[in-house]
Amino acid sequence: NRKEHYALYEMLKSRLLERVGEIPEVSVNSKDSCVPYIVNLSVAKIRSEIMLHYLEQFGIYVSSGSACSKGAKSHVLAAFGYPAERIDTALRVSFSPETTIDDIDYFAEKLKEGSTSLMKMK
Repeated sequence: NRKEHYALYEMLKSRLLERVGEIPEVSVNSKDSCVPYIVNLSVAKIRSEIMLHYLEQFGIYVSSGSACSKGAKSHVLAAFGYPAERIDTALRVSFSPETTIDDIDYFAEKLKEGSTSLMKMK
């Protein structure tokens, strides 16, 4: 089912990029040539751990890095030339064959809410 999954991931990624493009505080870190089933993005001025916990309360689970990074700053984002502040605010969003457009829309909605409400707390 790889071809079907790949097509699904490309569609989900496209939708995610469209939706997060509507959020001024969000910057996409993934390059166009990156795999379609993982998107890395940053929410300005909100550390990834803070946003992770905010999203968790809504049943949304993303990560701040790869499984092998164990809390270390992303050497990949550093190699892309991103500044430390952007790396510290990075989120890694992964898709599975069970991910739906509704999941993407819900994530984008909560990400926008989080960026607004967490920024007010600063």
